[in-house]
Amino acid sequence: MAEFVERDLEGMVPELEQMKRVGLFKKGEISQITNKRKIYEYKLRRRQKSKDDYMQYVQYETNLLALVKKRRALIGYNFKKLEIDIAIVQRIHKLFRMAISRFPEDIKLWLSYIAFAKQQNDKATVSRQYSKMLQIHNKKPDLWVSAAKYEFEHNTNPDTARSLLQRGIRFNDDSRKLWIEYYRLELMFAEQMRQRKQLLGDVREQDEEVSDAVLNGNVAKIVYTHALKSIPDDVNFILSFLPICQLFDFTKNHEEDICHELKERYSDKPVAWDALAQRCIGRNQDNLDEDDSEIKFHQVYEEAVNTVAGGLKSFIESFGSGLPLRSFKCCP
Repeated sequence: MAEFVERDLEGMVPELEQMKRVGLFKKGEISQITNKRKIYEYKLRRRQKSKDDYMQYVQYETNLLALVKKRRALIGYNFKKLEIDIAIVQRIHKLFRMAISRFPEDIKLWLSYIAFAKQQNDKATVSRQYSKMLQIHNKKPDLWVSAAKYEFEHNTNPDTARSLLQRGIRFNDDSRKLWIEYYRLELMFAEQMRQRKQLLGDVREQDEEVSDAVLNGNVAKIVYTHALKSIPDDVNFILSFLPICQLFDFTKNHEEDICHELKERYSDKPVAWDALAQRCIGRNQDNLDEDDSEIKFHQVYEEAVNTVAGGLKSFIESFGSGLPLRSFKCCP
């Protein structure tokens, strides 16, 4: 054990010598760093290792890196970063990889590594670790969503984001969150393409031409259709698409389709009527003034009361005279 620890410590000597030579740390501080690392290295060589052994070492190196940056700012020295700063960063990467290799079931460990890579703006490592994590934890919809959002919002890679959500749905086809985020992604992508078209006008290379179907959000409509086939007969699931649809100014037709479906299939559901009424004072479909919107709002509720009440009356009458109305008691 000792010989392996000594070998690893010897590999750190050039880094420590540079710290001392450029004036970032004094001789006594270098000795403290060496001794502290030796303690952590011995812990990692034990037969029984714990996650804390790795994470404490990671935390120490992270704090050391922060101190190096603070000392650099103090003395105004910005050279030898490869020999000092990058060496510490690479050691942290190595420690995370070792920890994950030993404890792959620990999701927090994966996310900690991804968070560190994000801090370093290491996009390649973030994407790679997301991919590796999802190979193991493929039944976690939140992880698929997190990975897709990173690719779309930070890595500007909508194709990879779309692929991640599609793969996530294959593993979790009953996940409402994955379907909703997939729908949102396609609308956001369409919005980006519309803005790009507006900026560039008609001057576009042939291989970059975007079809009208994409620009109009039709891909999102297809996602919506498949989502309802995967999770049928759930009015709340349908309602969850409505506020996302309303965020975009090119989706009014699809919003109308959703509302029509709510009215046709779920006219017995108060929550559906509530959504239809709220829509009147939300995104104004008919360019009505405030008073007219409020009138329409009340009209929808009146229609809802008549429809639901009519349905209840038919339900009662279907039992015939053998069941007295007093059997139905109102809730307090």
